[in-house]
Amino acid sequence: MTTDIKAQSDGATRQTIVVNKEKVSAALREPADEHRGIPRSDTARLREVLDDVEDALSAGASHSAVLKTLHGQGISLTLSSFQSTLARLRRERRVA
Repeated sequence: MTTDIKAQSDGATRQTIVVNKEKVSAALREPADEHRGIPRSDTARLREVLDDVEDALSAGASHSAVLKTLHGQGISLTLSSFQSTLARLRRERRVA
């Protein structure tokens, strides 16, 4: 990145920053690659396994039993937040 200082007609100076797009793109790809495929929220992780959750619930498993299994896999929702998140994800699917 380079910085140019240009004088304006009113005597003030304005700083112009020239960005090397390829350099910036390469720098941003590194953290993107590190996080690619790794959901950052419990909701995102629940969304990824929603079909399996629905299968377990359809087979007769209770919300508490499913949540206990999810806790064992690092998804740390309360029962209340699990139920509301599940309802929201189901609505998203119906709309899509």
